[in-house]
Amino acid sequence: MKFQKKIGTPLYLQIKEHLLAKIDAGVWPEEAMIPTESELCDEYDVSKITVREAIKLLVRDGRLSRIPGKGTFITKQKIEQKLDRFFSFTRWARQNNLSPASRILKVEALPSDLHIARHLGIPEGEIVTRVERLRLGNNEPLMLEVIWVPTSLFPDLHIHDLANVPLNDIVQNEYGLSLVRALETIEPRTADESVSRLLAIEKEVLLLHVEHTAYIANGRIAYFATSSYRGDRVKFSIELKSSSGGAS
Repeated sequence: MKFQKKIGTPLYLQIKEHLLAKIDAGVWPEEAMIPTESELCDEYDVSKITVREAIKLLVRDGRLSRIPGKGTFITKQKIEQKLDRFFSFTRWARQNNLSPASRILKVEALPSDLHIARHLGIPEGEIVTRVERLRLGNNEPLMLEVIWVPTSLFPDLHIHDLANVPLNDIVQNEYGLSLVRALETIEPRTADESVSRLLAIEKEVLLLHVEHTAYIANGRIAYFATSSYRGDRVKFSIELKSSSGGAS
């Protein structure tokens, strides 16, 4: 896979695309270490600054990961999540042959601020229960989740097994409420220092930030949740179907 410099395109972008082509072609297997910066400089006949910029972009996109003192490695294949039904992290992990686990970081009751009150459709200042938990697969952190629920709708939520039982199951089995629909938004974000530390990623790695609002039968909002997925380990897929059987 020969590299040829092109006029008009920055060298670091050309090197990034050439490295990406090598990764996609399987030149290096998953979790293999790629050549050192010095070796890449010799291969491409460029400076270390140029090589570092190319690698930085591939780290940001989740195709490479850096381990201080060891080197730069090919990341594992991303885990796919299909956006076609209510999501359960536990079931999703098991479907992907991962052992699911949750680490509860914080559970607290507090007055809702204006932002959360609007998301929950409640008056500002109404008490909500906030749950923060880290979701892991095979002991690897994959997602940081924060959930807000109206305490009046779900009293004593903290006594339930939030680490091992899916929240939707608790809503249905412990409180007798049926979730009928949900709305989600997805956007890319970068991790701050705290999130990058919890998810064991570099700050350059993009996150898939999901905001999820779940509704019960009477139209009331059951909970609002934000989830920060590791962009280097997770990808989303959506199946689209045409009601007319064709496309335009």
